[in-house]
Amino acid sequence: MPKRTEQFARKRTSTAKVRQSVVYWVAGAASVVSAVAVVSVMLVQAAVFNQSVLRQKSETLATLRHNIDVAPDLKADIRQLDTNEQLRLVRPNEEASALQTILDAMPADENRLALGASLQQRIFEEAPGVRIDALSVDPAGGVMEDSLDTSLQQVGFSATLSGSPSALRQALQRLERSVRAFSLTSVSGITQGNRVSLQITGVAYYFPPADLELTLREESQR
Repeated sequence: MPKRTEQFARKRTSTAKVRQSVVYWVAGAASVVSAVAVVSVMLVQAAVFNQSVLRQKSETLATLRHNIDVAPDLKADIRQLDTNEQLRLVRPNEEASALQTILDAMPADENRLALGASLQQRIFEEAPGVRIDALSVDPAGGVMEDSLDTSLQQVGFSATLSGSPSALRQALQRLERSVRAFSLTSVSGITQGNRVSLQITGVAYYFPPADLELTLREESQR
């Protein structure tokens, strides 16, 4: 009887050791599997991140190549504009480039002083028989109404002119043929003997320069 009890005790001890070993092996295998899963997820995230970075680099390189490809055509267009006879005819002076006409037609800022001087000296005063009774340039009027381009800005002006009907007609024609873009919003006149007093209000336009800057795009690894 004692021998059987001793054998039974040994079996129980052996079974417990085997069970404990199995638990250790299972725990170790689970730890290994967990570590492999974590490493796999990290590798997948790194691969996705690297692919995103490579895609952005490819897009940037394609844009740079496109800009380089179209640069010769842009230079050719600029040279062609510089030799345009219509633009050369309306240059401010003989030494000015024909491209200056384009810049004068659509300035980059409101420059109210320059606008007032242009209206007075280059348009109204050069019309024979016209007297400038009043001239004012208002602050910038904001975005042009009904314009699809929200970058186009306008600045208002008003003037009171007096002279004969033919002289005032010539002044308005000079305003119409000006290189600078103008729009008249109201025109009214009062006859005083053989002279006419003309009140006009309108707007001129300018196009602020584009804000070009290099930006850094950050890609976060998830």
